[in-house]
Amino acid sequence: MKKIDLYEIAIKILGLYLLTLIISQFREVMIYLTVWSQQKNNPEIFGDFDQFPAFIVTLLSFLALIILSSILIFKTKQIAKLISRKSDFEEDLRLFANKKTIYEICLVLLGLVTFVLTLPDFIYKLKNHINLVQSNLPTKDYDNAFLLTSGIKIGIGLIAIIYSTELSNLVTKKSEIDKTND
Repeated sequence: MKKIDLYEIAIKILGLYLLTLIISQFREVMIYLTVWSQQKNNPEIFGDFDQFPAFIVTLLSFLALIILSSILIFKTKQIAKLISRKSDFEEDLRLFANKKTIYEICLVLLGLVTFVLTLPDFIYKLKNHINLVQSNLPTKDYDNAFLLTSGIKIGIGLIAIIYSTELSNLVTKKSEIDKTND
């Protein structure tokens, strides 16, 4: 394995991690959209504070994160070429595992981190949501958005853990196809 291959692995894993952040950012966009639409329908609810600029900033941040993540995932080879030296293409690394195994390990770790960081808040919000529903009290849109996005994050974390082998095969095959095209 060349040093450039390790750079490519790190860049792609960073892009995959940003995907989990995109889900959280999507929740923020939904919350600000809800607040902004409530302000449009009921202007006195927030006083003179206009929610539209906050919504626009959140939306632009969300879009920037999507673009950055897409670039890191789909343009990995070009980024690795930009940040590496000529010797990185020739220098062999002696690692304990091959590229596919490293991807598997990274995917499992990414899945575990996502799952562990999301689960406690998800359980707490779900318990509160169930209590509100059982008491016939109204639920809040941002709580529903939180439950939805947290559920998606937990699902992605579990998929990354359970299907790490298949996903690493997919990523490794794409890398091999890219190398043969160059």
